[in-house]
Amino acid sequence: MVNLGVGLLGVGYGYSIVGSNYSSTPVMSVSFEHGIKEGLGPGTIGVGGLVGYRADTWKYAGYRGTWSNTYVALRGTYHYNIFQTPKLDTYAGLTLGVRVFSYSDNDDSSADYYSSSTYAHSGIFAGARYFFTNNIGAFAELGYDMSYLKVGLAAKF
Repeated sequence: MVNLGVGLLGVGYGYSIVGSNYSSTPVMSVSFEHGIKEGLGPGTIGVGGLVGYRADTWKYAGYRGTWSNTYVALRGTYHYNIFQTPKLDTYAGLTLGVRVFSYSDNDDSSADYYSSSTYAHSGIFAGARYFFTNNIGAFAELGYDMSYLKVGLAAKF
């Protein structure tokens, strides 16, 4: 499975700027997984990965600050078809990885500044995929990693 998603409600990571001079990209993510163990209880265990990106910018009177976060994680899932519907895949899982945070700013009166840090990061989520065809569908996930809500397209290979 491969998911291409957009985060609709982003995680702030400890900074919060509001106002007309602020802009943010949506969280963009790609995740993949492969079922590795069927018959563990009533469901299936899957493993895979996730890569996500988000950037925030604040501009004011010649100043521009940009924060970006890149999240790279391993993903473990447990799939259990709660509603016993063949086209619906319901699941929950955990992520464990790193978040690379970078900050840059420039000011018309001073030199540019750049810093970067890497943090261990984890997440938890619950989701569902609904397949319109045998291989193409849509997904939604609620939880905490780079956004509280992700939606997008899903493909099964």
